[in-house]
Amino acid sequence: MAKIAWDERDSPWKQKLGCRLEAALAWLFFAAVRLLPATRASALGRRLFGWAGPRSAKHRKVMDNLSIVLSEATEAERRAAGRQVWENFGAVVAEFPHLDTITDRERPDPAIEIVCLNQDPAFLAREKPCIFIAAHVGSWELSAFVIGEVGYPVDVIYSPLANPYLEDRVQRMRDPLGCGFITKANAFRSAYKTLKKGRSVGLHVDVRVDSGREVPFFGVPAPTTELPMWLSRKTGCPIVPIRTERLGDARFRTTIHPCLPPPPEDLDEEEAMLWQCKEMNRVIAGFIADRPGQWWCGKRRWKKTVIAGFKAGSTGSR
Repeated sequence: MAKIAWDERDSPWKQKLGCRLEAALAWLFFAAVRLLPATRASALGRRLFGWAGPRSAKHRKVMDNLSIVLSEATEAERRAAGRQVWENFGAVVAEFPHLDTITDRERPDPAIEIVCLNQDPAFLAREKPCIFIAAHVGSWELSAFVIGEVGYPVDVIYSPLANPYLEDRVQRMRDPLGCGFITKANAFRSAYKTLKKGRSVGLHVDVRVDSGREVPFFGVPAPTTELPMWLSRKTGCPIVPIRTERLGDARFRTTIHPCLPPPPEDLDEEEAMLWQCKEMNRVIAGFIADRPGQWWCGKRRWKKTVIAGFKAGSTGSR
């Protein structure tokens, strides 16, 4: 979440004051949308962010990412997708105070449709915990709830908000998801311990990891996390892709996909790791390509130099 009232360069007292002001504004917004039904709150967030997002400084990063994802689209189509990105993000934010209602499976008409395409007998029998991977598509945080709902207790890896007052409030609103949380700092060690205890691990792998391996993503090299592969190698747990897409205001479908296949046996360790990274990026790119307007890409997925080079090459080829 963007800092709207403070900056790391501010003095400590100004940072503290700014954090409190930012948290107060967020609380007012959440309190207001909580008074509405979930569908109306979602629609309000969609309209509000759909208007404000394209006018923000962060919108340039969204469009940089979409320039690669939608390289064959027209400029008008990319602009429309950029607006949809903000609309979906706004709906996600406005739905946060309604997570208890959205995750209520006792409702006559549940808000989340669950589809399991993973028919591996070992997965269905829950023989061992899994490493669930996802992209920031649709309402991405609901995937954690569905993982638990199908019988896999899970801890998800996440980045805490820089604002401690806002972080506390958001974490409390996440309670209905029913999952545990692992901070990105020392994530490998904590995730490894989680898997050894019999709990699954979930993480979003569509973000840039500057220390990661350069692996093609939409055909363009992108720094990619190797964490799922390392965890799988150390524990023998399968890697399972999952996606929660938006069907409408406060309406979703979560699909659990087949496990990623193991690498060919004739590859050495380095080649096998690269093969698995490519396979992971291929699946995740497919999720995004199906719903580009639902992909939250407010941070650059590719390095600045790579995006600039891609744009220059695309312009030169037209």
